[in-house]
Amino acid sequence: MGEGIRLEGDSDIMLEPGWLYLVDYIFLATPEPNGYMQIVPRINGSLRGLYSFFAPTGTERNASASGSFTTNEAAVSEARLSFHLTYPSTTRNIDISGAVSITPLVRIRNSGS
Repeated sequence: MGEGIRLEGDSDIMLEPGWLYLVDYIFLATPEPNGYMQIVPRINGSLRGLYSFFAPTGTERNASASGSFTTNEAAVSEARLSFHLTYPSTTRNIDISGAVSITPLVRIRNSGS
């Protein structure tokens, strides 16, 4: 089940066709004080603002962003998932790390396997 999920390059996750997926993510960062970061999932090149997370920072510079969503974008053909990071132009450096978990929930079509 879900053997076809794979990383392509440094940032693109390829989703095997024929599944409804649950995507969970968490990112931790240290932008500039009193700044922000925003994480926006991108599926097949399209930003998905509904699943995004805006994380303001205080004087301590720490921010975290997390979210969960389901997607059927890979129902018929393989889908490409990545995450887009934005932050203020005044930010000189941002250290970020995170984790993404993808779970195939329901087989939604017979993909021939």
